[in-house]
Amino acid sequence: MKRTVLGRTVFLAAALAWVTPASAQNATTPLARMSIAGVRIGMTEAEVVKAIQAFDASAKITKRSIASFPYFDGVNSLQTPEFLDHLGFRMVDEGVGVWFTSPPSEPRVFAVVRRGGPAQPPSSDQMLSALTAKHGPFNVRSIPRPGGGATVHWDEEGKAQCTVTKERSGQRVPSPNAMGTLVVPNAVRILEQYARQGVLREALGASPDVSKCGTVLRYEWGSEPVRSFEAWLVDQGGMIAASRKSAQWVEQLKAEAVRNRQGQGKAPKL
Repeated sequence: MKRTVLGRTVFLAAALAWVTPASAQNATTPLARMSIAGVRIGMTEAEVVKAIQAFDASAKITKRSIASFPYFDGVNSLQTPEFLDHLGFRMVDEGVGVWFTSPPSEPRVFAVVRRGGPAQPPSSDQMLSALTAKHGPFNVRSIPRPGGGATVHWDEEGKAQCTVTKERSGQRVPSPNAMGTLVVPNAVRILEQYARQGVLREALGASPDVSKCGTVLRYEWGSEPVRSFEAWLVDQGGMIAASRKSAQWVEQLKAEAVRNRQGQGKAPKL
């Protein structure tokens, strides 16, 4: 599949189970502990396929999306060489999508999305216990809501936390504005917009440079027991940096194409 890129989405019975431990409220997570279905930030295509197959031998590639960037030399519509944009995998009861950085960067994973519906739904306690066993203490989690469900975050150690906000009480929670910053391909545009609007001032300080944002791992489910869930692993800062490099690369190709076209021009016979 090919596309042209124009711009790179019940209270528990025991209420205490929902309280964020004080030790976890400011916790951050080493990048090495962040993964989804065995896929980690920075993997190559071959490494991704190997990791997914090790996670679930039934996994099948359902999509391999190839992309290109358009540009214009003043007369002709042109496009960059094609590159790997996205891989999609299907398993028995879930799907995984993986996105790769674009040229001139080497194609490496910067985002993973997982959507599942377990055949034997776990309780929220079981879900949370399994997640913390794998990834360590979470950074923040949502406040309890009727009907159950939760949003849980792990943020990269030593990096700006661009998907966390504070309630009036001072409690840190997953940002309600975070979804747009995790959903490819519009996440870059939305993060840059939030920075300009000052939405990320607390995370980024006086210099609103979203390339300083860290990697976020986010799991979300909406019921008790957990009949379905969604998960995102996104290197927000790396995504921004790669996007900026790509934009510069395309501008360089455009400038070169304009020079070549102008150099080939001939005076008409009059």
